[in-house]
Amino acid sequence: MRSSITLFGVCLYALLSCGTTSSGDDRRWLTSLVDLVELDYEDHCEQRATASWNELIGASKGLATKLERDKAFGIFSRQQTADVKSAITSKALSSDDLLRRKVKLLVQPGDTLLEPEQWIRLVTFGDTALHNLRFAEDYNCGTGTNCTLKELNKNMARQQDAEVCLLMKKSWEQKLPDLTEYLEQILPLLRNASKENGYNTVEDYWDSLVEYEGAMLKAREIWDNVKPLYVKLHKYIALRLKGPDAVGHPLPVHLLKSFNGDDWSNLIESLLPKHHDIYQKLHANLQIKELGGLRAFKEAEKLLKLLEMGDIDEEIFTDSYFNSSCPADIVDSCKPNKLKFITCEDVSLGNYIETHEAATKIKYKLISASHSNNTYVLREATRYSAIYEAIPGFIALLSLNPHTLDRAKLYPLERFNHNPNHHRLVLQLIIALRDLPKLNYYIAADEWRLKVLMGDIPPAKAATSWSEFRQNFSMLETSNKDFLGDSYTLFNKPFIGKFMGIILKYQIYQSFAEELISDDYDLVMHVSEKNDRLIDPMIKGMSVKWPEMVSDLLAKRENGLEYTGLTDYFRLLDEYLDNQLDPSGDSDDIDDYVVPPEIEPENDKDKSTLDNDIPIIENNLDNKQKDKEISVNIMDNVIDTGDDPNSKSFETSTVGVLEIKNPVASNEQNENVNPKEASYNTYWWIGIAVALVVVVALVAIIARKRHNHRKQLERQRRENSRA
Repeated sequence: MRSSITLFGVCLYALLSCGTTSSGDDRRWLTSLVDLVELDYEDHCEQRATASWNELIGASKGLATKLERDKAFGIFSRQQTADVKSAITSKALSSDDLLRRKVKLLVQPGDTLLEPEQWIRLVTFGDTALHNLRFAEDYNCGTGTNCTLKELNKNMARQQDAEVCLLMKKSWEQKLPDLTEYLEQILPLLRNASKENGYNTVEDYWDSLVEYEGAMLKAREIWDNVKPLYVKLHKYIALRLKGPDAVGHPLPVHLLKSFNGDDWSNLIESLLPKHHDIYQKLHANLQIKELGGLRAFKEAEKLLKLLEMGDIDEEIFTDSYFNSSCPADIVDSCKPNKLKFITCEDVSLGNYIETHEAATKIKYKLISASHSNNTYVLREATRYSAIYEAIPGFIALLSLNPHTLDRAKLYPLERFNHNPNHHRLVLQLIIALRDLPKLNYYIAADEWRLKVLMGDIPPAKAATSWSEFRQNFSMLETSNKDFLGDSYTLFNKPFIGKFMGIILKYQIYQSFAEELISDDYDLVMHVSEKNDRLIDPMIKGMSVKWPEMVSDLLAKRENGLEYTGLTDYFRLLDEYLDNQLDPSGDSDDIDDYVVPPEIEPENDKDKSTLDNDIPIIENNLDNKQKDKEISVNIMDNVIDTGDDPNSKSFETSTVGVLEIKNPVASNEQNENVNPKEASYNTYWWIGIAVALVVVVALVAIIARKRHNHRKQLERQRRENSRA
């Protein structure tokens, strides 16, 4: 093994350099040691990746092998940290920033510095809990028969009966690990890990892992400014689901069709505004094109290519597995192009968005690994980069960009242009139902764990405190243990990096959108022209702290996290929610929705083939039937948007800057016939005229022939009579 090679190499180097004490020799010795240690880390990474993959696909002894590899990794990491520490000298680090960065990441690797017994306890708890959740086959899906986790997630999304949703959630909770064990043996390990890494408090330790000084303080400040929008969305849901009396009161999590309340997107069809044409057709076209699993990833790859980020190696798709549960799990062997993922084949708008995020994370890893300076520790260190979360999240936002939807044949751009604000509102609602609950859940889970560890919540009340905390902080009714279904809580990881990633992705969006030079310019093409702002941070990996890259990422507009990108993005939704919750000021508004003309789809290659490698057999009758069934399932709500496309507030919104800054007013649309619609009418009348001419000519020819035929018969009759 390389561990013996490492020891031999270091001893040999020390022997050869005996008697020298120059800073150059110290630096070369430390550099050689770090290089050898990283090679050993790569060996462990490859072994752990193989074990993780076998566990994910349910191979025999998959869990046992994964536990064995994870336990060995912690012991190895602790030993390597001690070796590197012993070789550090001030001379060796004095003038080499990159070496200093590597050493910092190696000597403070995170939880692996726990005592071996404690590390083994942590990974055993987490690995076993996730395995039991993933492979249980006796969940209650409300159908009278047992089901798998994949089927449970599917059925929860479709279920309309609240009582059945509650039964599903309870059956899921029965598979969660023991809460007492978590509170008494697992969560306290955070204190030990903090001390081993040189920090006095868990909050300081988490700040170091996120590499953002005062991360929790900043998150609290941001949340205070985002919370009003979250509260409005919560009240709107309560109004639509339970009526006016429920507004302002906690909502049961199962009513949101969610297990722990971090995603409310399964409710979308119950919350749509009156005019939701874009959702209806998006949903239908996703089903018709069967954009799930590999097909969805291929569509995401098209967007990455358009952004000039390159493609994803075909071998990665070939080696991956598409018949599990969502979202995707990426397994990285810590070598260029040596990764794969496991996901589901479910077709839904939520999974379509998540697929774009997962595909970009794969591309992020590939780009980072391709850079020569990015050795193991600069790619795989235990740090939680907000940029790693933000760039894939930004690409996911672009997946719902009108030009992207048009290119994917999911929703025509011309149709979008008829009622841009109505369509944009629906898209914002879809995204808000995913992102706002996540922001709340992330900060809630971190705050609660800190309060328990700091003693702000007495130990005697800890077991029942999560539900009470969630009710006050999130206005949700949950169980006391539903947070134990998440890998971040099971392994004592901080969510704060994910929280900051969501905030940053809207800043990225805002920075690009504000640069558009034309009212109808394609934002995606604009991003592709300036994609170096996205690719450069990927290339750098962890060679620098992510906050130091924010200024360049945002084209030097800002150098830190700000909530305004998010609130500006949702400006249209914010005003809509105000109108719905207080309709008194909306009485004079006029419904400006214009029914766009139905346009026949173009006969192009995408209708028969989604991708060169993935043929699609379509049947028009089946498609119409699917579309009809899908339309029936979508609730025809009666609440109007009350939008005014001439409102200045729309024009100042980042989303208003997107593709159409100055939408055509409704009276103009009514008075002036659409040019293409007019041309269709002209062609139609010309066609009728041509057809009439052809018919008349044919009748004349036939009549002439019949007349000539009669003449010929008459002539023959006369000749016969003479004879």
